[in-house]
Amino acid sequence: MQVFIVDDSALVRQRLAELLVAVEHVHVIGEAGTVADALSRIPELRPDLVTVDIRMPDGDGVSVLKAIKQLDRPPLVGVLTMFPTEPSRRRCYALGADFFWDKSKDLTAMTDVMRRLTQAEHTES
Repeated sequence: MQVFIVDDSALVRQRLAELLVAVEHVHVIGEAGTVADALSRIPELRPDLVTVDIRMPDGDGVSVLKAIKQLDRPPLVGVLTMFPTEPSRRRCYALGADFFWDKSKDLTAMTDVMRRLTQAEHTES
């Protein structure tokens, strides 16, 4: 499974990458710290899953979510935020998010999802 990380914090991107590559068959193929960078790199790299933060310096992760869900073969999208309000959760799911995680407490849940997805992928192969 190829993953792309979108978060404005380099430290968060590094920590997420460390967590994700510890999961067998997960590879971080790119990252972006801005909406503009994410929107230019994701279509060319074609990841299987994108993790995206809601609050970004040049916009918000919701615009990234909306744009990549319009691609011909859209990746799975997991929204990862420090502001997991219920209205935000509903909005993200309505726009096509596949997962919605709270950065402060759901990192284990996120890696568990990655394990299940990669196991399902290798079971089908």
